[in-house]
Amino acid sequence: MLEELIEKSEASSAWGKKTRILESVEYFFARIGVWLVEHTPARIACFLAKRVGDIAYFFMPCRRRIAVGNILKAGITDNPRKARRIAHASAQSIALTVTESFIFPRLKNADSRVEFDMPQSAKDAIDASKCGFICYSGHFGNWEIGAQALAKFRPVTGIARPMNNERVQELMDRKKMRADFETIDKHSSRPMDMVRALKRNRALAILSDQHANGDGAVVIDVFGRPAKTYPTPAVLQQLTGAPIFFSYALRTGFMRFRIHFSEPLFYKVSKENKAADIQAATQDLSKRLEEIIRQYPEQYLWAHRRWKYAEKLASSHAN
Repeated sequence: MLEELIEKSEASSAWGKKTRILESVEYFFARIGVWLVEHTPARIACFLAKRVGDIAYFFMPCRRRIAVGNILKAGITDNPRKARRIAHASAQSIALTVTESFIFPRLKNADSRVEFDMPQSAKDAIDASKCGFICYSGHFGNWEIGAQALAKFRPVTGIARPMNNERVQELMDRKKMRADFETIDKHSSRPMDMVRALKRNRALAILSDQHANGDGAVVIDVFGRPAKTYPTPAVLQQLTGAPIFFSYALRTGFMRFRIHFSEPLFYKVSKENKAADIQAATQDLSKRLEEIIRQYPEQYLWAHRRWKYAEKLASSHAN
């Protein structure tokens, strides 16, 4: 028994040492990347970012397979070669997203590089709202630039998962990629944390397009397949009455973006059919995101197992 405990302790110590070494390596390369972005002309930095995307695509075969498989499952194309091309462009887009987010705040003509596609009804609803507003989006285009653009209207609170590497997370926080932006930890957050942010008259940015593990998730249709999703925007609107906007930041050229806002969305949630109404609202928001992804699939993050729930169902039926 004692020998087993010693072996487990040694194995745990060895794993911890490997993890610390890996984190140090990640931090080293993150520092180099940040330095290059800060001291390199924007066009060169973006060119290098795309090459990083190339490397990630070719040397991360697991993520590549997931991305290509998701594109085919979503019906974006039925041609495997085209699916690979889209997945490759998606990897470049993710690398660009990080780089552009560092570069954008320091551009002298940054405001002129952003075009707002926003109906008057959205502007009026934001002006009239006394408790902030909710922006629903996904990992599409440059969501970091989208968050920076939101700060034009209100201070921004984002729901985000912190990085596994704390040193890299601290580096990102120090560099302040975003404007007036605070973060609520996705895993430790509670509904009242978000309610309080809205009551402080902030814009609440929610990316709700990844698999949801928690008990509060609802099952909706995503590209024709069942997927678990958190109904956070609809629940928060029920609690606060804050307007919801479907929003995204589309990359339209070199360091140029179009920020789209939908009309203000107010979903009916009745006492009699509360669960069904919240699910319907969540489904509507997801369909809006799905429509824009179909138009610009290269700007979406595909390398995520979005349909874990569908895979679990298929596995249980097979058994």
